[in-house]
Amino acid sequence: MLDTAFAPTKDFPHLKKKANLKNAYFDLGLPKQCEDQEIYQKAIKDNRFVVTINFDDFKKLIKRDKPGIIGIRSQLTNADIDALLSKFVSINNVEECIGKALKI
Repeated sequence: MLDTAFAPTKDFPHLKKKANLKNAYFDLGLPKQCEDQEIYQKAIKDNRFVVTINFDDFKKLIKRDKPGIIGIRSQLTNADIDALLSKFVSINNVEECIGKALKI
């Protein structure tokens, strides 16, 4: 699940082919300015990892045996994000990322 700061999922075509991608705001209806805790709770409920540029705040929320957090740099273009996350999804085992905060 992309944090509310990200563009709509249509802007990440390669990642959409590799993962069941949703945006917290555009696809799941969370408010644009919602709290990090609310986003993470939605991720837990829907069993989705959170991709965020707000890594330091989100890593404090991580729970053991719950979906993880993936942090990326804020200066990346949508194309860069698409490529970076597509590669990450291709080479990582989901089970090994559960309950972890990973910065890529």
